[in-house]
Amino acid sequence: MTGPDVRVEAQSLDPLPPGGHAVCLGRLDEWAVASAREPVVRARSSGSRLLLRHAVAAADGTHPHRVVVGRDGHGRPVLHAPQGLDVSISHTADVLVVGVARGRRIGVDVEAWDRPLMARGLAEKFCHPEELAELRELPPAERNAALVRLWTLKEAYTKALGVGLAYDFSQLRPRPAPGTGWWLDRAAPGWRLRCDRVLDRYAVARALGPDGP
Repeated sequence: MTGPDVRVEAQSLDPLPPGGHAVCLGRLDEWAVASAREPVVRARSSGSRLLLRHAVAAADGTHPHRVVVGRDGHGRPVLHAPQGLDVSISHTADVLVVGVARGRRIGVDVEAWDRPLMARGLAEKFCHPEELAELRELPPAERNAALVRLWTLKEAYTKALGVGLAYDFSQLRPRPAPGTGWWLDRAAPGWRLRCDRVLDRYAVARALGPDGP
């Protein structure tokens, strides 16, 4: 997938060109305000919003206090100011991830690589039948990591759409594309996906829509 790789500091971003995007990684203890006095979930939420404001400000060449973030009817973050950018948030454990794109949709998701997804019947709920067949051919030690990669790719895409887990994941079939990317066949023309291993512990996926609103 073209575009910047995962960035550690939002402040290091340059203003995004048309069609450009960036994914920014942050640590909970660096971005959550007074996290020691707040429940972990609330701290992740506040830290993600703060990282998002700084990432958007850097991507637009403005100041964080000029960034106005709201939510749509599905809880997806939307930017009221500045205009022309799309955003997405994800967090797990002590890691926060935000995605910013200009002139196109973006969705991000982060999960631990060792998150157990091999529970009985779980794979059947979110995997395409062809994926299940491929999983059975993998060595047992590799199956859970493959499931985590599929999960993050699919969740990043559905978060970009604004529907999240309401989408039937078993109908999505990400396929490897040349290089490091993935695509969704005819189900989502023009969409590009990618999943990276970050900090050697986490899978960070992004889904980037075609040019245009």
